[in-house]
Amino acid sequence: MATTTSLIDTYQLGVDVGGTFTDACVFSPSGKTFRAKVPSTPDDQSIGVKDSIDKVRKIIEAEEGFKGKFGALHHGSTVATNALLEGKGVPSALIVTEGHKDVLVARRSQIPGGLASWISWNPPPPIIPLELTLQCKERIGVDGEVVKAVDKDALRKELLTVKGKVQAVTVSLLNSWVSGEHERQVAEIVREVLPDVEVSLSHEVLPELGEYERTVTAATNSVVKPEVKRYLKGLQEKLKDDTNILRILKSDGGLTDLALASDLPVNILMSGPAGGVKGVTSIIANATKHKNLITLDAGGTSTDVALIVNSQPSLRRETVVGVITVRSPSVDVRTIGAGGGSLAFWEPLTNTLRVGPESSGANPGPACYGRGGKQATITDANLVLGYLPETLLGGEFKLDIAAARTAVGDLAERMGKTMLEAAEAIIDLANEAIYGALRLVSVERGHNPADFAMVAFGGAGPLCANGVGKLLGAWPVIVPAAPGILCAQGDATTKMSHELSASFIQLLSTTTIDTIRTEYNTLKQRCEAIMIEAMGESGPALATTYQAALRYKGQALELTIELTAEDLAQPMEGFEKTTHAKFDQLHQQQFSYTLENFPVELTRLTVLVVDASPEVEIPRIPTAESATPPNSARIGTKKVVVQGKEYDAAHWDRAAISKAGYTLQGPCVITEMDSNTLVQPGFEAVIDEVGNICISPAPGNEMPTFKSNFEESVSDKTQEQKIAEAKKVVEDIPTVPTLIASALSSIRAEMDTLMLRCAMSPAIREQQDEFNVITDPAGKMLVGQFGSFIGQFLKIWNHKLARKEVEEIKEGDVFITNDVYEVEGAVSHLNDIIVLLPIYFEHKLVGWAANFGHMTDVQGQVPGSMSINAQTIFDDGLQIPTMKLFEEGKMNRSLVELMCRNSRQPEWLRSDLLALISACRTAATRICELCSRFGPEVYAASTDVLLARTRSAVSSLIEKHMKDDISTFTDFVDDDGHGRGPFAIKCTLSKPAPNRLKFDWSGTSPQASSSINYYLSETMFKMFVGYYLLVVHAPYTIPNDGFHDLLDVEIPLGSLLKPVRPAALSCRTHFLGRVMDVMQALFGQKNSAFMTAAGFSDSPHFFYSGFKPNGEWYQLYQIAFGGVPARPKGDGPDCHCLFPAIKSVPTETIELNFPVRLEVNEAVADSGGAGYHRGGNAQKTMYRFLSAGEFSLHDDRWFTMPWGVRGGQPGSRSKKALHRGDGKGGYTTELLQSKCDHVKVKVGDLLEWQTWGGGGLGDPLTRPASTVALEVRRKLVTMAGAKTKYGVIVNPETLEVDELATETLRADVEKAEAGKEAPLYARGGRIEELVARCKEETGFEAPRPQWEEEVYGPHVAVPYVQEWYKKGRELGYGMWDV
Repeated sequence: MATTTSLIDTYQLGVDVGGTFTDACVFSPSGKTFRAKVPSTPDDQSIGVKDSIDKVRKIIEAEEGFKGKFGALHHGSTVATNALLEGKGVPSALIVTEGHKDVLVARRSQIPGGLASWISWNPPPPIIPLELTLQCKERIGVDGEVVKAVDKDALRKELLTVKGKVQAVTVSLLNSWVSGEHERQVAEIVREVLPDVEVSLSHEVLPELGEYERTVTAATNSVVKPEVKRYLKGLQEKLKDDTNILRILKSDGGLTDLALASDLPVNILMSGPAGGVKGVTSIIANATKHKNLITLDAGGTSTDVALIVNSQPSLRRETVVGVITVRSPSVDVRTIGAGGGSLAFWEPLTNTLRVGPESSGANPGPACYGRGGKQATITDANLVLGYLPETLLGGEFKLDIAAARTAVGDLAERMGKTMLEAAEAIIDLANEAIYGALRLVSVERGHNPADFAMVAFGGAGPLCANGVGKLLGAWPVIVPAAPGILCAQGDATTKMSHELSASFIQLLSTTTIDTIRTEYNTLKQRCEAIMIEAMGESGPALATTYQAALRYKGQALELTIELTAEDLAQPMEGFEKTTHAKFDQLHQQQFSYTLENFPVELTRLTVLVVDASPEVEIPRIPTAESATPPNSARIGTKKVVVQGKEYDAAHWDRAAISKAGYTLQGPCVITEMDSNTLVQPGFEAVIDEVGNICISPAPGNEMPTFKSNFEESVSDKTQEQKIAEAKKVVEDIPTVPTLIASALSSIRAEMDTLMLRCAMSPAIREQQDEFNVITDPAGKMLVGQFGSFIGQFLKIWNHKLARKEVEEIKEGDVFITNDVYEVEGAVSHLNDIIVLLPIYFEHKLVGWAANFGHMTDVQGQVPGSMSINAQTIFDDGLQIPTMKLFEEGKMNRSLVELMCRNSRQPEWLRSDLLALISACRTAATRICELCSRFGPEVYAASTDVLLARTRSAVSSLIEKHMKDDISTFTDFVDDDGHGRGPFAIKCTLSKPAPNRLKFDWSGTSPQASSSINYYLSETMFKMFVGYYLLVVHAPYTIPNDGFHDLLDVEIPLGSLLKPVRPAALSCRTHFLGRVMDVMQALFGQKNSAFMTAAGFSDSPHFFYSGFKPNGEWYQLYQIAFGGVPARPKGDGPDCHCLFPAIKSVPTETIELNFPVRLEVNEAVADSGGAGYHRGGNAQKTMYRFLSAGEFSLHDDRWFTMPWGVRGGQPGSRSKKALHRGDGKGGYTTELLQSKCDHVKVKVGDLLEWQTWGGGGLGDPLTRPASTVALEVRRKLVTMAGAKTKYGVIVNPETLEVDELATETLRADVEKAEAGKEAPLYARGGRIEELVARCKEETGFEAPRPQWEEEVYGPHVAVPYVQEWYKKGRELGYGMWDV
């Protein structure tokens, strides 16, 4: 190897620990690079580290005679990550503010996945269990002032309950990001009572806003801290003869010393992936002309992708490990489940191939490993196609090609394809998934991936690199030297750094430059002191970078800009102008818009101090005398198959072609010890000056696409013949529709990402109340969640067009509406504004993109536009009929201004609207890319296939899993806010013919005179049905509209579900939830897999608004959470909602932005229905009002109860009370109705709101007694509840089960209940009984039934309504028979 002048005077060593191998890389003073690879030692990683160092030392000693100590060891370690993933963290306790114990369990109350995913979702356990969570009586206000002092005596008693049980304690108190004084006081008491435990304070680990994010970060730090300390101490001892300096790679790609790594191990969780990205930065971005790079690190089980811009890795302020996400700076690495060991599946239900995310793992591994694996993997497909040599690891590991052929052949037989076709299909699907991840990591930051080069490394990355590069259009594709050891090389070249940040939430226009400078100087001084101590040098060269996170005021999205010392030296006027300009430029780049004259808010100041010593210079390799490598470098020739064609491919020894300028023509395979690189036909690989393989299209390669090949084959045919040929193509190549389905899912994810980053209202940015759809030209949904909105839109638009009321749909048009009645319930109340965009490719309509979002305010009687007093749609708010928002590309700005002028939150509405438009435009761009790639005819034929596949799947599911018996179910919304109720929702499910279902909503109550009506779109309901069927029986199927003709839906006109205009609709959430409850009950009668109880299916809302003492308007909108039903999977989660994606707004965010303090926000013990599986507990929230104002609050289930099933008991009811100050230091308490508007409050008043719990499933007496006792310790069940509900006696001192007493009690209960048959549904009594007990149990009179009043309204003459009222007056409550 040639030498070069080096900027190091010692041997610099990097060691990276992976799951299979531990790698070492050394840069020597002579300019050479030495590498070694040894097996990892999972039980003690330090053994593998030592082995790798010993091995590389021998290599260096043999070549250079080196026998001394290495100058430094830079170590990428997975010890902290493994401690989390393998559950090896130490037992830890958590101390939180009293009334907020569930912060880690609730996790922002979000259930991930799509509609109905709650049925099968298994909540991950919190990093610190609830039984080790202690509550501290204390409170700091959002202004940093003490509201309640720390009750030290009470805390000491609490700490004694965990003495001897924990090795670490996390302290995370509300608003400690503002003041850490209380956390420090608590820490003193912890060290007094528990002197031997590690203590982590959340304000020291992460001094930032957001109680969940800060708590989970600090808790994770606590759990892994002792393990990391032990490992690093032992490693230092083991390597004392190898080096005096040991540094650890952080998640952000910088180095830290052992002391800091031991204190803040949460910062080293992504140490391994960061090393790879830093390796790319050092040997490519810093050593070649390529400064903008997309990285692809493919291993055995997954693929990591990342972005490097201007030689700087993109960072994000969160780290994801398994199911845990902590807020810690890390290289922005995205992971997908597509690695060499990813398994391939054939799904017969949909005739679809699927690859991953399941993996074969290291054992048995791919079939070709010869360890007993039988199922085809990506590695097996590569081997079958000829892309791999017969041995790996320099000849040490022989591959079993016969086993690979058998595995892929078995799959091919099920697919009805040849073995080679199946193998290529596996590779194509894996590449598509990687392509989607690469797009997401680049596009969401506003970059075009075609402007980047792509770097592939890891054991499997170079094999797929060329194929992915073709999809991405990122050239050259670069494969660095020793790609399997790149992480260790990155470790060796990385330098020390330290970052400190502080929340700094102030408007840019109102803060002062002196305040900003003071904060930065404080952070800088602390950072420099830490760095100087860690580096052990006096006066080291340091470089300081200043960063500021900014956002438009009220926005969730933060963008981070870099500031210079010169920027900070400016007067405030210049600083504000510079900062605003940098922010606007970045916002424009990422989101294609800025908000003119809108205030910008600083949220966080950051200082990064980095070791400024010279970089390690990457050695240059010798230059080849010609472009042709010697024949001696050629290992042999092997058959390969690429895009269905067979080629003779040369296999080259990479070590023998490592001279700059060598050029290899594809197809060929370049082999080396730890990886193999495939160069496809039509491409060439050039070796650059540092030894990288650079793959690009060969001269003259026009890069034929699927589209160009197809068009060439049909160039002489008519359009009808082209369409017919396209149908034949997708029949012959069934993976093409599957590839398009994968791409459509990625597009939908991009739309969601854009919405959540760009929107300003909490309703969208925090609670994620937005839903999108992509359809075919006819409006049939291809991907989405709440069904297609396009069909109803096209129906009304064509109707208007026939009447010459509107213009034709043209390219460049964008449509908008919130008119529920016009679009027949496609949106269900006026707050949901929908944007619809026709997608044109080559001037032909190829589809639609649409997105609706919940706007916080669209006029109406109350702030938030959801008044229970509304009697007509005109009272609900501003109606926007279907109309053009853009006409041939020109925006109707007058319409936008009209909307904003009629909103109490105009800028929220404006930014949310822009986000909707941007999301739809992003989808349109991506759909056009698909048409450009495959051709519009093939794209259209593929979407038809996708619709047909889903139809076939749902048809099969109906026949196989839905019994023929007729099922009927009735549920209720308790009242309309005016004393009338309950209102019934009834449905009968039948199977009128094979493979068909019919849902008849006859029996549902007539429309109400208030706003609880819900216009149920038949299209939307059909999508609900499809989601529920598929999530249980075919969870990997992407639902679309293909099955809709298999479902018949009858909804009586004039009923609550099909009201006659102008009935009010704004509070429709309760019936939307009941539709879900009824549907799951009907399915449960048909199939036990759906047998769930009732629970928190609504999204009750709370509005608090008014003027602050300074005259500023405030308007809080919050969705509540409660108990999810028990389900066959297990208990219902506490304090969640079964609607997907919705998240809670952090308490600290609410208190920062609104004059209110949440004194309690936690689960209520015993509120979940008892059962073998317990229903989720309700949530109690107590709001202390800090400003005069008013609120609206709408919920339900105060009269009826969420039913339990199969012996499970019903969940608890909701209840509300307002405690008003009486002016004498006391309070008067007023019980509040279920739904109320314009409730006036004064400073100091306290609202207490408890939602409802979920029903239980199964006999409570069969629930394991140990589980009941554990929930007593977790304060989810009381001791009294354990006894009366579950027949479990818990010892009051030990909180363990009293086995004998429990056995006796359960036997007595079973004897007393012998012969009694438990009802299928436990509702707490018949309606008549609930009426009789209502006053006693709730404090309110029972609601009055509808039929006691004369029918009045636009529906009065509807026959169904007249018959319903007649029947009600004759039969009373008996008409419902429940």
